[in-house]
Amino acid sequence: MTPPAAQNQFGVFTRSQACAAGVSAKRLGKLVDDERWVRVVGPVFAARVTALTPVSMAYAATLAAGLGAIASHMTAAQVCGYVVPHDPEVHAIVGRDARPRIRGLRAHRVALAEPDVMQMHGVLVTTPVRTALDCILWLPEEAGRALVVDALRRGRLRVGELQHAVMKSPRRHGLARAWSVLRDVLGDPHSEAEVLAHRLLRSAEIGGWEANAPLYDEEGLIGVVDLLFRGQRVVVEIDGWAFHSDRVSFQNDRGRRNRLVRAGYRVLQFTWDDLVRRPRDVVAQIVAALAG
Repeated sequence: MTPPAAQNQFGVFTRSQACAAGVSAKRLGKLVDDERWVRVVGPVFAARVTALTPVSMAYAATLAAGLGAIASHMTAAQVCGYVVPHDPEVHAIVGRDARPRIRGLRAHRVALAEPDVMQMHGVLVTTPVRTALDCILWLPEEAGRALVVDALRRGRLRVGELQHAVMKSPRRHGLARAWSVLRDVLGDPHSEAEVLAHRLLRSAEIGGWEANAPLYDEEGLIGVVDLLFRGQRVVVEIDGWAFHSDRVSFQNDRGRRNRLVRAGYRVLQFTWDDLVRRPRDVVAQIVAALAG
């Protein structure tokens, strides 16, 4: 048995909600000792058999943090479907005067405007754009970049929205990391390898390229190429056998390359290993292709 409140909070409930449902403090302690109920965070519990979801954890964060709290950062990121590292804490934005000291709860006292908040399944969480901003300001740079790249690839985030959000946060800690992430994703890369390729081109001061550009021939769409130098008819692909899940995909990629060549494009292909171990060679090959 769980308190009725748990039904509307995706399985979690507070100590006070249990007491209001007639569970005495002694009974609650017994249920926890017997591991029929488990502590989620602070005064928030769930039945041991409950499958906790990202929304459950968002409820847990706001219930633990207190009135007016908004689930945020990695907790909100999981609700939004973002890829983030495992975090043993739940996160919530609280009022400036709030000082909750609860093990397992990370309370953030940062400014939050009404447009930055949304309600999902009855719980208040930060919006996808605000959540992405908070995460790239909080996380190590590589983890923040991975979050943004994956969100862009799946259409859960747009670069322009994130850039606007960063520009509106001039005084927050971690801003240098956020701008670094933005510089890497402005070309709309679809993988960490593409992020590295874009960074390499910019550092070599090679311009005039388009990222994820669709190309056509007389048969129709050939495909979306990773990098296109349209004027020079040069295509750069960042892939290789390691990036294909099976031989059918590998064979399809070879067929696409042949169509590009027949359509008059010069195709260069590089792997992650090329970008990491032989960046000068990658740049030299691209420069030579553009020149000739």
